[in-house]
Amino acid sequence: MGAAAGRRDVDTIRAVVLLGCAMALVGVAYGAMTVGVGLPVWVAPVLGVIVLAGSSEMLYVGLATATSPWLALPAALLVNVRHVPYGMAVRRYLGHGRTRAWRSHVMNDESVAFALAEREPERAKRTYGLAGIAVLISWPTGAFVGGLLGRGIDQEAFGLDAIFPAVILALVLPALKRARMRPAIVVAVLLSVPAALLLPQGLGPIAGLLALPLAVWRTRDALAQRAGEEGAAGTGPAVPSGRAEDGADG
Repeated sequence: MGAAAGRRDVDTIRAVVLLGCAMALVGVAYGAMTVGVGLPVWVAPVLGVIVLAGSSEMLYVGLATATSPWLALPAALLVNVRHVPYGMAVRRYLGHGRTRAWRSHVMNDESVAFALAEREPERAKRTYGLAGIAVLISWPTGAFVGGLLGRGIDQEAFGLDAIFPAVILALVLPALKRARMRPAIVVAVLLSVPAALLLPQGLGPIAGLLALPLAVWRTRDALAQRAGEEGAAGTGPAVPSGRAEDGADG
């Protein structure tokens, strides 16, 4: 058991190191893109530390420079709505007091995915913290390096101008696997593509947000249907193992 646990620890550390390297490389591209659109070098790393949500930051920078910071802010905030279910999923790994504060801050796609991939609660909690710290260090560092490099390279020659559309595509593709999300995605495309051609630059993605009510309605309908099926089968939703602990937390 001890040897097996040691091997799992080594595998976890190796995966976290690789995660940090990957996030640093993406951060370099993000920092270069930020200075390429005319923002100061410090903007990307500061957003990386404070926000710590790569897709949201890249979306904000892309829209803010094409339109205005006030139009970009709602879109960036909507992307970060995914942290609400994230918080529910990893609540038991957040700890209490000051520990809860910093562990909540490092909640992101990668740290949540790493934690939920573990079966043992203690190992999941430890992995969550390691992955979160790795992203907190590597992402702003890569953004700072990219900002320094971005001032001396041609963004279009290196293909860095394609980062923003690639991030949006990466956000959309996973949703296509869910049948209830497909109508909203189709409507968003039908709205945003003509808007990108007819309206000022940067307003296309914002027009796509008009499909959000359809996505919310479809999700609520699916949840209601699932609840009805569980009620008919006489099996209510599973009670999380931390329910008693959550109640004690107040």
